[in-house]
Parts: sequence; C-alpha cells; structure tokens
Amino acid sequence: MRRKRFQNGSLQVTRKHGKQKMWILQWREGGIKKYLTIGPCSKMTKSQAQQKQAEFMKEVNARAANVADPNITFGDFLEGTALHFLRSKWKRSTAETTENRIRHHLLREFGEAKLQSLTLKSLQAFLTAKAANFSRSTVAHLRWDLRAIFRLAVAEGYIDRDPTPALFTPREAKVAATRVMTREEAELHISALDQRERVIDCLALFAGMRPGEILGLQRRHVAEDCSKITIAQRLYRGDIDDPKTESSKRDVAISSETAEELRAWMHLVGRSPKAWVFASENPAKPMWRDNVWYRNMKPRLEQVGLGWANFQVLRRTHASLGHEAGVDPKVSADQRGHGIGVALDVYTHSSLETRRGAAEKLEQAVLSRKKRPDAA
Repeated sequence: MRRKRFQNGSLQVTRKHGKQKMWILQWREGGIKKYLTIGPCSKMTKSQAQQKQAEFMKEVNARAANVADPNITFGDFLEGTALHFLRSKWKRSTAETTENRIRHHLLREFGEAKLQSLTLKSLQAFLTAKAANFSRSTVAHLRWDLRAIFRLAVAEGYIDRDPTPALFTPREAKVAATRVMTREEAELHISALDQRERVIDCLALFAGMRPGEILGLQRRHVAEDCSKITIAQRLYRGDIDDPKTESSKRDVAISSETAEELRAWMHLVGRSPKAWVFASENPAKPMWRDNVWYRNMKPRLEQVGLGWANFQVLRRTHASLGHEAGVDPKVSADQRGHGIGVALDVYTHSSLETRRGAAEKLEQAVLSRKKRPDAA
C-alpha cells in the first residue's frame, strides 16, 4: 500500500471579491486539488495566515493518516469513535433508545465488516431485509443512524465517499397503526380516572403536555391561578432533564375547566416552591410515567374499553380534536412544543366524518352551479 504523503499545502495570494487580495490555501486530497479562502490580506499578516494554514493542514493530514488503515471494521469505528462523539450531543432519553437500536441492529449486522467495504448496495439490502419485519419508523431510524455514522467516518477520514445519502426507506416497511380518540371517548377517558390521574389526563389531552413534562412539574412552575404552566424541565426515568427540544421550553396555557381541576389538586401539593405536583409515595420524589400508567390509569381505562389510549394517543388526540375544532395549527403546535410540520404530519389525524364533510363541501361548491338558473 502506498504511504500517504504529508502535506504542508501552498499558501498563495490571489485577487477575489473585486480588487481585494486574499490569502488562499491549496492542497490535494483524494487526488483532487482543493483550495480554501483563509482571509483578506489587508486584515491578516502572512504569519497569521501561515498559522491558520498549519492548523488546517494538521486536520487534513490527520484524515489522511486515518485512511492509511483500510482494515478498520465498522465495529471498531463505532466503539472507538462514533458512539463516543454521538453520545456527547444526545440527551439521555435519546442515548438509551438510539444506542440500543444501533447495537442491536447495526453492530450485530456489520460489526466485523471493513468500514470501506460497506457499499450502497449492501446497506440498502440491509434496510430492505429489516423492512420485512419492522415498522417503517424503525427502518427510517436505522437509515438515519447509518447516515450519522458514515458522515462522521468521512469527517474523520476513514472513508473517502459516503454512500448513505442515497439510502431510502423501502416501500415494504410496515406503517404502524395509530389511533386517536373521538370526542366521546376522550370524555369517557377522563371520567374513568381518580382525581390525580384525571388532572394528569386533562393536562395531556387539553394542554398538549408530554408525560415527562407533567410529572416533572414543581409548584414553582404553576401559576397561582393555575392558568399557566412553565415548562423548564422534564422527568425521564427518575432523573430531571432539560426539555426535549428548545421549542419544548415554553409557557403552556391552561383552559378553564382543567385549571379548576388543577387548583383543586394544588391544595394537596403543599406550599414549597420545590414540592412535586405529582409526587410518588416518597414526597421528595416525583412519580414515574410507567408507574402512574400501569398502576393507576390503565386498569381503570380497561374497564371502559380504553386501555389502548395511552399517553401517545392522548397527544395525537390533542392535535386531532383541536384540528377538528378549528384550532389554528400553529397555535396547537406551539402549545405542544414542536414545529407545525410535525403537528400536521405526525400528530394530526382527520376523522372520517371530517373528511366526508370536506368532500360534501367540495361537491356542493362544484355542482351547485348546475342548480342556478343563470349558470348557463
């Protein structure tokens, strides 16, 4: 194997942006001539430009040095570089689910394969095989995982080309069935629960709050009249964390009847600003989502045939019933703490009756002209 040549690059002065002189760095990478504009000569001395040249070429040579080892496996790169880097930007909830998925599917399949040997064809065949047994969401996430890993491999210089941008989620991938409640089911859902769980239900259904946001509430986050809640933290498996995204940090408006339910409950919470609104058996700790669902909510809901309507269903129902009620999509999305695209594409489901009404409205708009005497 030919040894990779160490490069210093070529620092030059050229004219760019009209008559202004610029420092330009030229070098070769992968047999291709490349250049980088370092800065204007009028604002940067030659020694300053040379310092930037040295810093940049250090990265170029580091990438070239990595490419010199063609035998690195997918598993070695994943364990030695990729996961360490990706963990630094993941939240704990993301880290647990994503790393488990990567290890279970990708590491098991490609762990011993040489990183450079993985082609578009082999990666797409992997996704197609997964599509036969897993949901479209799982396959799509695996595609995103591969893209993140291979982008990093290119950035680190382990491979010259990234095959993953051309990957697609196969049509055969199963679309998981999703359900929402009707207005009647939503009313029954609330009435089936005891006071504490009823308040949690109303905050999820009418205020659009996530379960981690609800159970992470302390008295200091709730307005005195309970008309507003500030989302400043969330609960995830017993740990307090930042809200899921930047848009999740928000003030949530509380409707009148939900505020009345919440005020009645807050009398039992205590006056300390740090008191948990929904404390566990130990008042110093909040309730866990799985505990409140499986111990207190699901058994009651199963008695009325709504045991399937979990927190995910409540969130979709908030979006869907709000849409049917004519709530502005942007307002609804802001209330739930995510973008309007997610609100419409993921959470909002239109009922058959709503779609029938839309079809009737369109039909009448078109056919009504035939009924008017002056239509001719």
